Amino acid sequence: MRRIASSLSIPLAFLALVTAFAGCGGPRSYSMAGTQRDPGVEARLQIERIEGGNNLLTLTVRFLTPPDRLGDGNTVFMVWIRQQNGVTSLASQLGYTPDSREGRATATTPHQRFTLLVTAERDATAGAPSDFVILQQDVEL
Repeated sequence: MRRIASSLSIPLAFLALVTAFAGCGGPRSYSMAGTQRDPGVEARLQIERIEGGNNLLTLTVRFLTPPDRLGDGNTVFMVWIRQQNGVTSLASQLGYTPDSREGRATATTPHQRFTLLVTAERDATAGAPSDFVILQQDVEL
């Protein structure tokens, strides 16, 4: 009897571990393609559940057209979160490296359903997203 219990304990422990991690869901990832404003841009959005019921967003972008080439006077890229009710808030400024044409941003949100936008803006004090949307992704967690 002891031998049977011992031989079952490892598979049962493994099953419990797998079940526990399945509940966490792990990070979710989205591949994003550019809009008509910048069709060559590519991005990866990774979302990970963190403490306090929030979600950590990590956005990595490559092949970005410089902001000033997307519209006269644009100098920065900004990341926005649009809730289902239409309320849009600034999430982060995209750290842009002109030489490599790459960018990266992190932000947090408590929302489970939202649209992530990346826009080219005149400056980092923009109060709302401009029409220069280069990336857009609907997210449902």
